[in-house]
Amino acid sequence: MTGFRALMDLTGFRALMLSGAALVAGPVVAQTAETPALEDIVVTATRRAESIQDVPVSVSAIPPTQLAAAAAPDIRDLVGRTPNLVIDPVGAGPSAAAISIRGISFEDIEKSFDPAVGVLIDGVYLGTNTGQLLDFFDFERVEVLRGPQGTLFGRNTTAGVINIQRTRPTGELGMRVLGTIGNYGRRDLRAVVNTPEILGGLSAKLFWLHAQNEDFYTNRTLGEDYGGRNYDNYGVAVRLRRGPLDMILTYERVEERTETDTTPLGRTGVDLICAPIPGLPPGFLPPRDQCDRTTEEQLYETFTNVPSLVRNDGDNFTANIEIDGGIIQVTSVTGYRTSDESVRQDFDSTSINFFDTLRIQEYKQFTQELRFSGDATERINYVLGVFYFWANYKLDQTTFFGRLLQTLARLPPQGGNRVDHYNTSVAIFGDVQWRITDRLRLSLGGRYNWDDKNYTNDYLKTGLPQFIAKPSASWTRFQPRASIDYRFSEGNLAYFTYARGYRAGGFNGRGQTAFSANTPYDPETVDSYEAGLKTTWLDGRLSANVAAFLTKYDDKQEEVVRPAPPPAGQETIVANAASATIWGVEAEFRALPFDRVNLWGSVGYLDAGYDEFTTIIGGQVVDISSRTMRRTPKWSLSVGGDWTVPLEPVEVNLSASYRYVGAYQTTIIGAWFDPRVNDPRGLADARHLLDASAAVYFNLGKLRTRAAIFGRNILNDKGLSAALPVAGLFTFGTGRPLRTFGGEIGFEF
Repeated sequence: MTGFRALMDLTGFRALMLSGAALVAGPVVAQTAETPALEDIVVTATRRAESIQDVPVSVSAIPPTQLAAAAAPDIRDLVGRTPNLVIDPVGAGPSAAAISIRGISFEDIEKSFDPAVGVLIDGVYLGTNTGQLLDFFDFERVEVLRGPQGTLFGRNTTAGVINIQRTRPTGELGMRVLGTIGNYGRRDLRAVVNTPEILGGLSAKLFWLHAQNEDFYTNRTLGEDYGGRNYDNYGVAVRLRRGPLDMILTYERVEERTETDTTPLGRTGVDLICAPIPGLPPGFLPPRDQCDRTTEEQLYETFTNVPSLVRNDGDNFTANIEIDGGIIQVTSVTGYRTSDESVRQDFDSTSINFFDTLRIQEYKQFTQELRFSGDATERINYVLGVFYFWANYKLDQTTFFGRLLQTLARLPPQGGNRVDHYNTSVAIFGDVQWRITDRLRLSLGGRYNWDDKNYTNDYLKTGLPQFIAKPSASWTRFQPRASIDYRFSEGNLAYFTYARGYRAGGFNGRGQTAFSANTPYDPETVDSYEAGLKTTWLDGRLSANVAAFLTKYDDKQEEVVRPAPPPAGQETIVANAASATIWGVEAEFRALPFDRVNLWGSVGYLDAGYDEFTTIIGGQVVDISSRTMRRTPKWSLSVGGDWTVPLEPVEVNLSASYRYVGAYQTTIIGAWFDPRVNDPRGLADARHLLDASAAVYFNLGKLRTRAAIFGRNILNDKGLSAALPVAGLFTFGTGRPLRTFGGEIGFEF
């Protein structure tokens, strides 16, 4: 195969990729029905349905066929496969995630804070980190858009967007059922039922996901079998297609019950909980073997004595309405989401009562987006719209203090506060594409935001002389975007893009002093410059894309954990702490070297650093710009593939992937020995993730049946997932998931 030999000539291939002249002279894809080619991936990165090779945006997407064939995937499978993407779970919230794209991240589950990465499900923006750690269940398309996307994808998307589209009711009778069993008590069941159309265009889809598993920690206090998760997500989608109208109404219910666990990382001479204070009665300090723990094996041994229980019940309503008016297409996306949470967490992570909390939370959000799109002329098309977001968050927090803090810091047995937070955002936006020539296209867009936040923070619950804070603030910002692209031939594109991202300011819902509770933090802005090439080769058997970017970060919002006066002891706040510069390079490829053999890979390089970052330590202003930004691995790369083998009467699919993510910091807290560098206990070392699966497909009458075995993290790569030192009091952390394996069986018709 001449084309395949050309692909293997890596020296010549690199030269072609890096030479603009070679790109101009590159091959035109001449695809025929007899010429197998890569599956075309259609994305909506510009709110227009376009091939991924024709859109002037850095976007990664998993082809629908690979998504369907993957064994037991969830949103963390995007890590490594998508350049410069990091996703870590956050145990302090139900299905909460810390997501970083191109070095921009935010992980706090406090719902008065806004996430930096926008996660959208069926077009509805999720206003908090809670619920972002999603199982790939009933998904039709998953897109990762890197860089600021505020113009077209809603609010507060300074880092990027993970855009998820679930399957639509098909209008034909059908069913898909898949069961999964694995180690660590994994038991999953997924089911989707589609009904035929009735009454001239009315159909429905019913869906249900049940997922349960045990933890991979060994808890020496509560018992080795402590830890587990039960998650149910079920609902119905009703679709009406009649004339120009296509309307889908979806209701879903989420019920989650989780036992979370963390490991103690306290250090003698650094954290109060590990202070060698002589003469204290038993129960004031933990046993010495719960301090100064440094090995990977110790990371998976825990001692929490207060069961850390997470409960979440949520109801979600979505209405997607499309009207094809011929000249103008109208799209309406309405979303209403609620969550009722209770989170009890033993933050000190030891076998004594030292510091734990009970957080009872209620969250509601309503979003409405209305878009108008069409062709103004033969060469100009547009997307115009309005967006409205409203959210209300209520928190009732109780903090429990152990005997040591009661004795030394004179704290009461418990403290707490109540928060009632309102958040409103209104925006108008537009994006216009002008095809100047058949090859040259110019895009201009912008979004104007009005944001209002107000809240009440009531500290009278402690019964001590406290205060009630009732601040409010408003902000407005304009987010421009411009890009120009040149199409050399079908599937071969060069582009340059500038975009500004904006994340609204706000208030510290967990501020424990009058000053921190009443003082807002300001918006942060991100200016991003990007140049890229998208190329297609070998008659559509190979696509290779590369992008380089530069990001300037101003008024960067950072979480700061610091001591606070009694009865709180410590507080977590957000402050406009820094400015930063981030630049990097990303490359991705997909290849079809042989019929039925798909290969893919990616590589990302990231250089991130603070330009300015000062704080007050011991009454002195200290320059800490030498600290490393969180979740900014230098390198991330992946390679994988699948091979489908027809063996009548069955079909076998073999797939494997290797993903590498370099070491990165998970905390920006300064080290005890030098505040200018990060606490070393927050360093997550490099990870090597090897996954593989083998599936057999066969037909039983009208049923297409699938049976598979899978292994995830086959190398059993161990290490830190996250850590947090808390104001010199204690430090805790979590480990990465260990090796899992199991099997799946399912059918569809």
